[in-house]
Amino acid sequence: MRNTFTAVSLAAFLALGAVACSGGGSTTYSGLLTVSPSDGPATPSTAAQHSDPASTVAAAGLVTFAFPAGLKVEFRSPLPAGGPRRAAMIGYENYVDSGWYAVYTHGGSKTVSRYVFGNALTDFRDLVSELTGYRLRGTIVYSDISVPQVFGGAGAVVQACVNDSGLYVANAKTGRNLETVFRGDFEHYQEQASTGKSSRAGFWIVNHTIQSPGVCS
Repeated sequence: MRNTFTAVSLAAFLALGAVACSGGGSTTYSGLLTVSPSDGPATPSTAAQHSDPASTVAAAGLVTFAFPAGLKVEFRSPLPAGGPRRAAMIGYENYVDSGWYAVYTHGGSKTVSRYVFGNALTDFRDLVSELTGYRLRGTIVYSDISVPQVFGGAGAVVQACVNDSGLYVANAKTGRNLETVFRGDFEHYQEQASTGKSSRAGFWIVNHTIQSPGVCS
């Protein structure tokens, strides 16, 4: 079943589009990897299989994911006390965690499709395709997370500074780090996401993101 936004939350998508048009430097991810043939993907028989996460923090609506010890997704901003800003930030963090968990499991986890769609889902699916057979290691940090715009209590724009300079693609067999997942300017960037309350599921999801290098250091 495809998630749909409530009508008022479309304002978040339109506002985000206006930001992208006025910003000039905003773009989506590109030029992710350059891996030599000798460091190619593991064969299907050596690729690990993983199950979807099983637990949820019921009171907050924040989903937990069983990342391994060598892989961390860190959020360094507190959740707002309540209201739509808290719900929007929870939706954003679920988008981030479920997306990276899908990459870590080589697409084995389908949870991402509950919390993400639109270009945001496409970006993570592209990463799954490009990194399948490699190991993901290190830490990606999301800081200065805020909700600068709220629309009618059912839609919002969330923005965060992302530092993925410590997130690496590794050889699946040897564990040797090959390079960072993103190159150049995209090791530090600002991400903005349109979020809204799903009219069917009842929780907040992300449908569109833009990434702006050079905004966060």
